[in-house]
Amino acid sequence: MNNQAALHSIKLMNVFLVSVHTCLLLFFALIDVHLMVFVNVGSVLFYIINFFILKHEKITLCIFATFLEIMIHMFLAVISTGWDAGFQLYFIGCIAIVFYADYFSVRLGQHHIKGIGFSIISAALYLISLLITRFVGSVYQLVDTLTFVGLVLNSIVVFAFITVFLRMLTKLAAYYEEELGRQATHDKLTGMVNRHYLVDQLDKIYSEQDMSSYWVAILDIDDFKKINDKYGHLCGDFVLKSVAEIIKDNCGDRTVCRWGGEEFVIVGSDSGLDEKGRRPEKVILDRIRRDVAIKDFVYDENTTINMTVTIGMARYQEGQTVDEWVNVADERLYRGKQTGKNKVVDVE
Repeated sequence: MNNQAALHSIKLMNVFLVSVHTCLLLFFALIDVHLMVFVNVGSVLFYIINFFILKHEKITLCIFATFLEIMIHMFLAVISTGWDAGFQLYFIGCIAIVFYADYFSVRLGQHHIKGIGFSIISAALYLISLLITRFVGSVYQLVDTLTFVGLVLNSIVVFAFITVFLRMLTKLAAYYEEELGRQATHDKLTGMVNRHYLVDQLDKIYSEQDMSSYWVAILDIDDFKKINDKYGHLCGDFVLKSVAEIIKDNCGDRTVCRWGGEEFVIVGSDSGLDEKGRRPEKVILDRIRRDVAIKDFVYDENTTINMTVTIGMARYQEGQTVDEWVNVADERLYRGKQTGKNKVVDVE
């Protein structure tokens, strides 16, 4: 979900309001409240124009105009039909619109709508219309049956209105909250978990599980700085994403992490030997090293890059702290860099 989804939600609100006013137009025509027939014709045209405003992403203008239309419309509806027909309920429902729209206005980079201020205006008009209908009376005198029908229909619409929009608001707010949580624990470029997340996971594994089958590997792209210097940082990002895909393709359900810069960390739990007498973790890491070394990384039609990676790996040894365990892998990575690169170092 992105800004287009937020804009789509605002458009959905506009569709809902067009539908409501079309139904109100028919309702007022049936009960011969001519003033509100003309008002609703204007309202339907207004919301059609709103689609063109939204097309140019004038979100703040759209929301202000929508609020103004609803306030004027409902005020006229109340003083036209009387308090008992229930049109004043829309002043309450409008509060849901304001805060819903305010949320998505911010998501789209627009200004805050200041929902509290609009809510006060809505409450004030609610009370003013109450006083007018109580002490002056309504423009049209509806029979009791029509008044009751109006109250029932308006109550249903407003309850549905508030339920739908607040449900959408809470659902999308939960999505964005989840997305923010993901951004805090995942690297945006590669999609891997980040260092902060992995350190927490290692501490959790260390405190809750038998560590005897665990291993950790630190992978570093050889001479990555030269790639950045020669081809630029966009090319460097392409290389990082490409190497990350190779790592993920080979690691299955093992945890892979962008540790920082051009370094990646892999954590797995494997025991025993395969049918050829090899340790599974060594097979995986050798395959990653080989796949990177033989691949032509095609950045564009004029740029093909060949590179290698060096990997330091350490199996957990009883009595080690998490930091000591990771440091062993880091020391082996450094040894691999000092002795020729493009290798996996897993023993002293």
